[in-house]
Amino acid sequence: MWRRLRSALRRLRGSPAAFLGGGGRLPAAMERAVVRCVPSEPKLSLRFVLPDGSAKHMQRDQAEPLGRALARIATNAAKGHAKAAKKSKKARAEGGPAGEAAAAAPAVRLFSRDGEAVAEEVPNAAAWQDGAVLQIGEARYRVERNPPALTELQLPRSLLAGFPVCPKVSAEFAAPQHCLFRWYREQRPAAGVGAAGDGGPAWVEAAAAERVFTPSNALVGLRLKLRCTPGDGAQRYGPPREVESSGPVEAGPGACTFDSRHLYTKKVCGEGSIRAVSYNILADTYAQTEFSRTVLYPYCAPYALELDYRQNLLKKELAGYSADLICLQEVDKSVFVDSLAPALDAFGLEGLFRIKEKQHEGLATFYRRDKFSLLSQHDIAFSEALLSDPLHKELCDKLAEYPLVQEKVLQRSSVLQVSVLQSTTDPSRKICVANTHLYWHPKGGNIRLIQIAVALSHIKHVTCDLYPSIPVIFCGDFNSTPSSGTYSFINSGGIAEDHEDWVSNGEEERCNMPLSHSFKLLSACGEPAYTNYVGGFHGCLDYIFIDKNALEVEQVIPLPSHEEVTTHQALPSVSHPSDHIALICDLKWK
Repeated sequence: MWRRLRSALRRLRGSPAAFLGGGGRLPAAMERAVVRCVPSEPKLSLRFVLPDGSAKHMQRDQAEPLGRALARIATNAAKGHAKAAKKSKKARAEGGPAGEAAAAAPAVRLFSRDGEAVAEEVPNAAAWQDGAVLQIGEARYRVERNPPALTELQLPRSLLAGFPVCPKVSAEFAAPQHCLFRWYREQRPAAGVGAAGDGGPAWVEAAAAERVFTPSNALVGLRLKLRCTPGDGAQRYGPPREVESSGPVEAGPGACTFDSRHLYTKKVCGEGSIRAVSYNILADTYAQTEFSRTVLYPYCAPYALELDYRQNLLKKELAGYSADLICLQEVDKSVFVDSLAPALDAFGLEGLFRIKEKQHEGLATFYRRDKFSLLSQHDIAFSEALLSDPLHKELCDKLAEYPLVQEKVLQRSSVLQVSVLQSTTDPSRKICVANTHLYWHPKGGNIRLIQIAVALSHIKHVTCDLYPSIPVIFCGDFNSTPSSGTYSFINSGGIAEDHEDWVSNGEEERCNMPLSHSFKLLSACGEPAYTNYVGGFHGCLDYIFIDKNALEVEQVIPLPSHEEVTTHQALPSVSHPSDHIALICDLKWK
């Protein structure tokens, strides 16, 4: 296998040594010996190329004495020499000198950075230090311990002109922000001229060295290639890797519903302000059902319901809001890991994910790294918290009087994501960011009331007991219109036991109890005519509630016009990736 790999690497980069180190800080006479040594693993790995040209990859116990590893290297070197001698013998004309089929093992030693020989009893983990020199016979190797290395490099499957292409970059002993990026496009063949002579495409550099690349209309029909060199921020670089797009750049959809909104959000807010976004992005697990295609969204072109297409729109939309906080609902786990987290990371946002119980989707909260740091997380599943947390014992006891409702509440998989953030410029400023997606059923008002009571009690515990007096921003899809009991309870601080929502699903599921909370919350974006617009329904279900004692609204980014929303009848559409509309507002500390 190594021989085939070495041969392939020679064709790609001219030398097997390039596999070990990338673009050279060492004298030409010295090869590299690459050591990977991680404290949590029992073995270290060692890669180098022997003088006969054969690449070696060894695994040795970290606690093993150095002498044993050096002896093994000597044996490998002798075997390599013997194999080379046998090949040489076959190649000679009959009657010529035979050459030796075996050779004595060469002297193998390891020297520290200051030139002292490392004692053979020293454990491998301590012996193989960065900058040490390994000597095998006359050959010398500079040891590179834990150099930057790429573990994953992927491009999205769908590329649209005018939409940012955000690669997924995973690295070891490196960070994406310190990597070097080079983008290339296919050379468009001249009329009557075929592909490049070697059978592969010719590539032309397409853009400046940026992590995110937005292809222009001129690149429609051409594939892209990315070359990434991992770096660690300390001027150490590892071997580069390349990845080609699986398909060509395609034409974009033209004007999107969010284009006009981006005019208000070209720049990140100033230091004392916070731009918050709340958005149900429509989980792929729901968009791709036969029911969705034929009943919920029959007006939407099938390709516009495809995940790759919607992700292109979504990443451009979210990046263009220049937000400090983004709370998302209906986020597929794979979408968070493979698409949104890598893309928004490139725009300076750190992501947190909480999956729903027994589901493939959940909640995601992103915060701007240069404005906030994460202090702690306090996520809960409503059903579990209701049963196990003493905080909710009184509510749980009341609910036990209504077994039908209790059963429904405990069957729900809804969760609450709670993150406590601290300002990077003013450590005295902390904020609690809550994110949720309440039960969806139109007749589930009584279930939502119980869920929101649990949520507000938990948030109170975080903002009063754990972090006294810190303000809250509570975002989400509450599946509740402004006329609902849930909205009234959040807004007013209480709900009567005879509110009509306690019988939202008929008399047999009646559930009467008064509820109250001590927060002073305000819907920062007011009560829009709708935040969800599908063929059979439109209404306001999403909110950003803020602590009005500590925060005030600077501006609300206008929602798309009704004409924009209904251009393709309803949502989602070729120009809008979800059936909901994002809420965006700029807040400032009082």
